[in-house]
Amino acid sequence: MKLLFRLLRIVPGLGAGLSFATAAEWSHLMGPNLDRKAAEPAPARWTAGQPRRVWETPAVGGFSSFVTGGGRAYTVILADGEGGKRETAIAVDRQNGKELWRTTLGIATYEKGGDRGAKGNDGGDGPRATPVFADGRIFVFGSKFDLYALQADTGKVIWKRDLIKEHGGKAIQWSNAITPLLVGDRLLVAGGGEKQTYLALRPATGEVIWKSGTDRPTHATPALATIHGQQQAIFLMVRGLVAIDPADGRELWHYPFPFRVSTAASPVVWNDMVFCTAGYGVGGAACQLKRDGSKWEVTELWRSPSNKDTAAHWSTPVVHEGYMYGCYGYAEYGTAAFKCVDIRTGKVQWSQPGFGHGQVIMAGNRLIATSDGDRLVLLEPDPKAYREVVGAKVIEGKVWASPALSGGQVLLRSTTHGVCLEL
Repeated sequence: MKLLFRLLRIVPGLGAGLSFATAAEWSHLMGPNLDRKAAEPAPARWTAGQPRRVWETPAVGGFSSFVTGGGRAYTVILADGEGGKRETAIAVDRQNGKELWRTTLGIATYEKGGDRGAKGNDGGDGPRATPVFADGRIFVFGSKFDLYALQADTGKVIWKRDLIKEHGGKAIQWSNAITPLLVGDRLLVAGGGEKQTYLALRPATGEVIWKSGTDRPTHATPALATIHGQQQAIFLMVRGLVAIDPADGRELWHYPFPFRVSTAASPVVWNDMVFCTAGYGVGGAACQLKRDGSKWEVTELWRSPSNKDTAAHWSTPVVHEGYMYGCYGYAEYGTAAFKCVDIRTGKVQWSQPGFGHGQVIMAGNRLIATSDGDRLVLLEPDPKAYREVVGAKVIEGKVWASPALSGGQVLLRSTTHGVCLEL
């Protein structure tokens, strides 16, 4: 694979129709393995000081990220439709960025929370959740807890579920932002009502396999992990971390964590430790899990209240060798710091200001970070110091979406357009 990437950079045009077909698809917001990591490497430098722009495409409104699959990239934008602005799923060609199809979904109404941002870089509110690609289908979870399955090649709606009408769910402030989890033969979502908050659906038909629990959802996308031999979907809900068995929906364990206004960053798992974080003065915390048969013991390792150290407004860090790298802070648009935090102790190893509420993923042994403005940065993960390899301004508009990586290309969205960059 490394030889292939070197050839793609050396021989012009060799990558067309090839590079993205031979690497793992970035099929979910959290990446191919749901840990924000890809095995493919990132380079140590860029020709001419910045990555080559493969294409650019209009993508107006919102914070839905790109995912990839089947030679296409997918996201959700705002577009005119019946009754006004509507959330609209689109697919673009991975080779040239040309739009291949668009499918109109639910009415787009928001509470203006997404209009915030750094001075001169605000506005652009819109869809929050990122699609999921699998087996020739795209799954889109709308802002009103309306869940769709689309044909990936045409955008045709296969099935739709309305969690509010069909399962007793309730709208939440600033709308749904959860990206579903696809676990084997079931699609996991949260957003139903009493005794059916958590739902597992058949991807092909939308049929309910199981339903369980009574919880209020937040804006945080759940994590999937195997801890002490048990696969589990870990949701960050209003009452805290809740681990659900994907097989039958039973609750495995619970860790209380405060909720104030909004919680949007996903849980982060390393070994038997789970980190969670929120803004609005909540801060961050980590717990450790022990298992004795079917019984789970949850022990708090540390808690860092307030917005000062480990709070994250909505940015989910990447954990590498016990250290979490990511954008931390609350309502510090354009200025919040990129930090390294020890998941075992909560100690901030170092802090580099100027990123705002950007995002981070990992490519091989390097980090790919974005600011909430225009920068893309490659970093060495080092708990001793901030080590920037290379960085450049690559996009215009407000960037609250997360980057996708596949075949040596980074796909990134702002509130106005999307770009594909060759690393």
